[in-house]
Amino acid sequence: MLVTQTNRLQLRHIVPSDADFLFDLYNQPAFIEHIGDRGVSSLAKAHQFVEGVLANYEKHGFWLYLVEDRLTGEAVGINGLIKRDYLDAPDIGFAISQTHWSKGYAYESSLAVLEHARHLKLEKLFAIISPTNVASTKLIEKLGFDFVKQEQLTPEEQAVNLYRIIL
Repeated sequence: MLVTQTNRLQLRHIVPSDADFLFDLYNQPAFIEHIGDRGVSSLAKAHQFVEGVLANYEKHGFWLYLVEDRLTGEAVGINGLIKRDYLDAPDIGFAISQTHWSKGYAYESSLAVLEHARHLKLEKLFAIISPTNVASTKLIEKLGFDFVKQEQLTPEEQAVNLYRIIL
């Protein structure tokens, strides 16, 4: 299902046939370094991941979306909203495949996600960024997010920088 689109991109619901792309994306070195190992270590686990995404669409009415080039239909990344138990509002989450870096896709798709969040009548969003992820930090600040604090949000993860935007 199409969620939103920009001049160059469209964001749509993730479906089972996206598992191959997600397996590749979630195992790229930069993804693991800056976002972490999310356990999508096989195609079977990528299919399980898609099942979880579909369940979250049902539960929350939103989640991560596949970002595609509108001209070619090629998947270039993911972007969307994640509702975590330990935050009082969703956070924006994005990852662009390394083959599509430096084209402005993360910024363009994030602007679309912010507009989508306003459409959903969300009042604020968070962003969780690894302190070493300079590119994502610059992007989040360009989008208008403000630094809140550095914190270890869960016992099993490293400390992260937490940002917030009021919509």
